[in-house]
Amino acid sequence: MKRILQVVVSLTILLLTSALSFAFASPLVLPADRVLRISPEQVEFEHHGFLPISTEVECYHHWEDESFSVPLAAVLVGFAEVVATLEQGEIVRLDVYDPLYIRTMLVAITTDQFRSIEHESLKFSPTSKLYVEEKGTGRGFVVHEGEEIEVYAHDSKLHMIDARGHLWVFGPRIYLWPDLKGLIQINSFQRGTGTKFYPQYRGRFELAIIEPERFLTINEVGLEEYLYQVVPSEMPITWPLEALKAQAVAARTYAVAQVVYSRQGHLGFHVSDSTNSQVYNNQPEAASTTAAIQATAGQILAKGDGTIGSTYFYSTSSRGALTNLAQWRKTDELGLEGNSPWYRWQCTLTADELTKLLHPVVGKEVGNILGLKVVERDELGRVTILGVQGTAGEATISGELNIRTTLKPSSLKRGKDTLTNLSLLPSAFFFMETKQNQQGALQSITFYGGGSGHGLGMSQWGAKGMAEAGFSYLDILEKYYPEAHLMTHSEQLRY
Repeated sequence: MKRILQVVVSLTILLLTSALSFAFASPLVLPADRVLRISPEQVEFEHHGFLPISTEVECYHHWEDESFSVPLAAVLVGFAEVVATLEQGEIVRLDVYDPLYIRTMLVAITTDQFRSIEHESLKFSPTSKLYVEEKGTGRGFVVHEGEEIEVYAHDSKLHMIDARGHLWVFGPRIYLWPDLKGLIQINSFQRGTGTKFYPQYRGRFELAIIEPERFLTINEVGLEEYLYQVVPSEMPITWPLEALKAQAVAARTYAVAQVVYSRQGHLGFHVSDSTNSQVYNNQPEAASTTAAIQATAGQILAKGDGTIGSTYFYSTSSRGALTNLAQWRKTDELGLEGNSPWYRWQCTLTADELTKLLHPVVGKEVGNILGLKVVERDELGRVTILGVQGTAGEATISGELNIRTTLKPSSLKRGKDTLTNLSLLPSAFFFMETKQNQQGALQSITFYGGGSGHGLGMSQWGAKGMAEAGFSYLDILEKYYPEAHLMTHSEQLRY
């Protein structure tokens, strides 16, 4: 009897091993699923979970009875109809059945003052019924209008306190979505450059653990509805309609480009809500900006070869490089930028202030600061390499943004007012004048600058000036993006 049992067990193991070998040797086609995260090494599906990607993976896009090969980079976060084929436990083929145009945005919501995309806790309240559901299990509850809930991360799990004080412990991902036309309000912080407000969001939220005690908050929202809260945050709502329309097209193009190139795909979002992408929901929606968005619905700018590039925009142009006082004092002949408070500015940093600002960046080894010099400007005239001269040596600071964030002025004069405690220089269009004492020791350096922002793409104050002069949004776009042409984002995109 014992011998018979041994034979039966051996045969069972043999059959199971053969079945598993056959399963791994034969291609396994999984049902269509939604992509939550993707990198060159692996993809996380909503239902299939994490799966490794073969280095020989093939990808195909299907649309209107056509199928064509695309690179892995064209399989985007948020695509809902993606079929994975596995061999030996790895994805060897991905078939995408989503449309080629962008319908939704995945926006990482930052903490107070846009400091970080990683949250420790958040409080929410809905303007209608709000549904909370754990991914995969269906566990959850309903929140009614006016009620408040709190969520926090602990031990790689999401803990949520409902309106009745009951604690729910969920896994690493939950979803929140309101009734039709409802909004989700965050009560943990306020937004706004003037009047502060608790931000309300369209669409749904995905909360996902990223660290044992931190989570990401990702707002999934339609592209056009996303713009409803971008355009008023990026351009004053009282500006001319044609300028707002130009801003809407530029913002839409930038958004589509970020989805197409999916630089944050491994984290599961396309853009953040801060200046790292474009500012989102830092001002409430407004009728003027919504009208501009609707008047240009679907319109984006494409390059000559049909690809989509990022349409950068910034506040104010300096109208060229600034290297001396004569240029700095020169007025704006076209009258497009001169009304901007940022057209010309100046600030002074003392020797002590410079030492405190520069030593953390270049090190104390340079000794006491003797002066600064422009080592290199780019083709636009921005300072891109700044030399630091010290009593014990020299160093350089490279990069337009690095230079601006290093030289934080405590006070800055512009136009008719003075600002204090800036987080960076308004732009890298500047020149310097050094003041020394009779012994030759550095006393201070005055920076004479112009413009606000990186100086790439469209000047927003320039767009305002053109609109006030009677130019259309098409004229504005042609001036600032001369290499691009207008198309709708529902047309075929090339990756």
